[in-house]
Amino acid sequence: MIKWITILLALVGLLLGAYTVATSDRDLGEPDPAAPPTVNPYARAVAASGLVEALGRNVELGAPEPGLVTDVLVEVNDEVAEGDPLFRLDRRPIEAELGRARAAVRVAEAQVERLQAEPRPESLPVLEAQVDAARAEAELGQIQLQRTETLVEERAAPREDLDRLRLESAALNARLAQAEATLAERQAGAWSRELAVAEAELAQAEAEVAALETRLDRLTVRAPRAGTILRRRVEPGVYVSLATGNSAPMVMGDLSQYRIRAQVDEQDMLSVQTNANATARLRGGHDVQLPLRMVRIEPLAEPKRQLTGVPTELVDTRVIDVIFEVIDRDGIPLYPGQIVDVFIEQSDNANIAMD
Repeated sequence: MIKWITILLALVGLLLGAYTVATSDRDLGEPDPAAPPTVNPYARAVAASGLVEALGRNVELGAPEPGLVTDVLVEVNDEVAEGDPLFRLDRRPIEAELGRARAAVRVAEAQVERLQAEPRPESLPVLEAQVDAARAEAELGQIQLQRTETLVEERAAPREDLDRLRLESAALNARLAQAEATLAERQAGAWSRELAVAEAELAQAEAEVAALETRLDRLTVRAPRAGTILRRRVEPGVYVSLATGNSAPMVMGDLSQYRIRAQVDEQDMLSVQTNANATARLRGGHDVQLPLRMVRIEPLAEPKRQLTGVPTELVDTRVIDVIFEVIDRDGIPLYPGQIVDVFIEQSDNANIAMD
């Protein structure tokens, strides 16, 4: 019984195999593509990968110095004018330094004012009295010296008294000269060079205040030009560094006009003609084409960095950037950073133009 069942199953499998082979040649048709294929609108064209940009490129806004963000004043899609504040860093450390610097300015100002106010009116009578006293003492010493000289000549006084009085008279005259010099110095006021040093120290203190005020103002990051906020990566309390690129705190751009930066491989460079017609096609299954106008060809060739993932794409090559302006997008939304396919019409007499 088992033998006959085995034979029956083998026959069934043989029949199924024969049916499969017989029906395998049927045309099942081709599946529909996931997206319409990219169509070259020109008879001959250079194909390139393009990146949508705002007018004047996207501006990656960084912080002037590392610090803690205290205020964020704009949101994504906000329109800003040149000079509008965007976000602020912590001001307290610089404000503390600024307070000390302003105090130093007041000290330097007081020092300059003190020197400019010389001589003090109340100090002159004291010095004049000292001069009068020294003059009287010198005159008295001269009188005593003259009397002693007479007595010595008459042999009524010893020679030693005359020598002593001569030395005392010289000392009194020197004291008078010192008092008169001190009075003249005070009457002349502050020394010009000492005043110049004090004024220089005041200027230095004021320059320190101005530098700190500039740093304080720079802690408020402002829009370098009019545009739209495209990306915001900061919140109050976030510590920002000086890095840029993908970590830039904010990105803005002028969306009044869109441009496309197409990367042309080096093997196609000589096929790009000045002011050639060009068309951009959106990706993602949308059969949308945008007319372009060439703005310039940037002359610096660089290694290719923007990869699209196409199997035939060469990565060990250099590219030049060709900038196009979107002539009319007819309400079609474009986004800075969006990748599009660019076709540049090729002519027989192609020459590269550098702007």
